[in-house]
Formats: sequence, structure tokens, C-alpha cells
Amino acid sequence: MQQKKRKLYWFQKRKVRRASKRVFKILGYFFTFLGSAILLYLMSTFLLSRIPFEGKPQKNASITVYLMKSGVHTDFVLPVSNAIQDWRKEFPIAHTDFKNPKSTLISIGWGDKAFYMNTPTWADLTFKTAITTPFGIGPSAIHTTYYEQLLDDRPIVRLKLTKNQYQALVVYIKKSLIFRNGKTQHIIPQLAGVVTGNDAYYKAKGRYSLFYSCNTWINSGLKAADQKACLWTAFAGGLFYQYGK
Repeated sequence: MQQKKRKLYWFQKRKVRRASKRVFKILGYFFTFLGSAILLYLMSTFLLSRIPFEGKPQKNASITVYLMKSGVHTDFVLPVSNAIQDWRKEFPIAHTDFKNPKSTLISIGWGDKAFYMNTPTWADLTFKTAITTPFGIGPSAIHTTYYEQLLDDRPIVRLKLTKNQYQALVVYIKKSLIFRNGKTQHIIPQLAGVVTGNDAYYKAKGRYSLFYSCNTWINSGLKAADQKACLWTAFAGGLFYQYGK
């Protein structure tokens, strides 16, 4: 009887060892695949962001716009109003806390709604937000900020557009917005610190992912306006590389 118990014990122990080996083998394959995928993604992002989309510069370009880098994020900075577009119609200053009538510039960026609403600072980043944001699970939003003058504490690229090019950029941005009864849909954050006084958020089309980020959205807008851009990029570095910054 005791011999049978020993045999059963050694049989079960061998079975556990085999199962453990299978688990470790599967985990090895998984992490090898994951590491390879991450490496391929980073290499593709780097290489494709270095391939230029040349655009179509024009001699009669008279409208000044900017690219503004804020950490890993890039915004368009545009005139609040000109003969082509008054952004106060889509993004009323009344939606901001400061309601500053002296604003001459507006920054416009696109991104993941959940990230915008739940992460006023990087210290507020949660595991849930970090995991879900890269995979295009949630809706997106447009973030706008009014300025009296151009900021000088971050990388800026100055661009000159023709009226037709600027009109194309305006159309591109508007196509990213969700309208109801002809009006944009203002998002009111529930978390303190999400808005800083001169900014607001609006519902937008599309989903943020590893393959279509806030910088990809900017890159596509540059292409729509016939400006220099990357073949493709997910990071701000690629955009500013094309402009020598």
C-alpha cells in the first residue's frame, strides 16, 4: 500500500513538472512575441517618421499657423479668427472659465477622451487608463486652449499656409468633430484639474490607438494642408524631426 502511494506521489510530481514546463514554454513564446512586436513597432515608428511627405509650399502663403509640442503631445495653434474661420463658433469662449476676449490664438489637439478626462497630470495616470488607451477602446475628444500670445516655453514650429491650404486644414479639423444640431458637443470634466481656465473639451470622431495617436492626427492634418509631414508617425519627435527640431 505504501509503495503504491509512493508511485502515485512520484507520478503526480512528474505530472506537475510537465505542466510547469508547458506553462513556462508558453510564457516564453508569449514574451518573445510581445518583445518582438514592441521592437517592430518602435522600429517602424522611427523609420516611417523619418520618411518625409514633402507637401506643396506656395509663394503666396500668408496665414501663419504653428505646431506646438507639449511633452509627448502636439497641437495646432491657429488664429482665433480670420476671413476663413472664426473658431469661437465651434469652440465658444464661454465654455472656458476665464472667458478671455483678448485671446488671439487657439490650440487644437485630438486625443483619447478617457485619458483627457482622468489624467490631469501624469501622476494621475491609472493602470486602467494606461492599459485601455493604446488599444482604441474608448471615444476621443478635441482639446482647445485660448491664448493671448504664443507660448515660449516649449518647441514651436511656424508654418505659412495659403488660403486654400488653411481652408483644407479647417475642413480637416471640423470633420474630426461630432456635431449635434449644427453645434459641437462640449464635454464638462468631472475631475478637478482637467481644465486650467482657458481650455475646453469637445466630443470627436475616431479612436486613439498605438497606430493612430494625437500626433498621427496632427500629421494627417499637415498632409491635408499640403505641409511637410511624416509618411507616418505616432510620436511628436517624428513631426519635429521633419522641421529640424
